[in-house]
Amino acid sequence: MYVIIIGSVMILGCTAVRETQPDRTATEQLILSHAVIDAVRQIKADAVAGKKVMLDLSYLKTVDIEFTKGELRDRLLQLGAELVADIDMAEIIVEARSSGLGIDDSKTMIGIPAIPVPIPSVGIFKTPALPLYKYDKQLGIAGLSLTGIEVATGKHVFSVGPIIGNAVHSDMSLIGIPLHKNRKYLDR
Repeated sequence: MYVIIIGSVMILGCTAVRETQPDRTATEQLILSHAVIDAVRQIKADAVAGKKVMLDLSYLKTVDIEFTKGELRDRLLQLGAELVADIDMAEIIVEARSSGLGIDDSKTMIGIPAIPVPIPSVGIFKTPALPLYKYDKQLGIAGLSLTGIEVATGKHVFSVGPIIGNAVHSDMSLIGIPLHKNRKYLDR
């Protein structure tokens, strides 16, 4: 008798999960961020070493501008620049711009796709997909360019780019069994 009561209590239950939905998924944010990291790591600009540098982002119109700005600032510091916020204190202005920042998404499936079935007075119901083979790949790409300008003369000091960085996220399965996961952005 006690076994039935305990079993019934264990079967019955309730779970409340609070879920937030940002504009982009965590995976998308990681792919884009690491594509930026990959591009920024490639920047070589010896002309900023020991110089007072102001980073100008007025030409940088991209997703995650705050993260990109932080990575560019970090890289300039690594290269020996002394960052300043005021143009009157700067020896060099570094203008940053992006040729693109986004994700290319490709999906391959061999099997039976989901089929939309209209149901009167209810709407459309989709049957589940039955893939034999499935491969999903997301390739994050970040294109960055920099131009260094001497404040006193307005002359060109250096140009970098476009530098292309990338990050990959992919999943492969055969008959529903995961075969391969590639998350290049998690290896760093």
